[in-house]
Amino acid sequence: MHTKDAVGAIYRLLEFGVPFQEMAQTLVAVTAQRLVQLKCPFCEGECSPFCRQYRPVRRAAVYELLYGNELAQAMRAAKGEQATYMYTRLKDVIKKELRSVFT
Repeated sequence: MHTKDAVGAIYRLLEFGVPFQEMAQTLVAVTAQRLVQLKCPFCEGECSPFCRQYRPVRRAAVYELLYGNELAQAMRAAKGEQATYMYTRLKDVIKKELRSVFT
């Protein structure tokens, strides 16, 4: 199923018609994956012919995993209850903390 982050998977399951009670009883964890493009470690931008030949791998996978307390809070928020815990979205992590590594 396609979602932007792990919390979106809970809402998508609800859109598919999965009853909330069944999700609450069966979900152990929810994961999301993104492929991000790596910056060149040699030139940090404009690649020379040497760089293009040297490194064939240009992407890396970044994963988001919701389990335990974070999953319970996300389920409460999806149900409409007040959520007190604010989780960090995968998109925010990629933009802020990994800015120097990923483009």
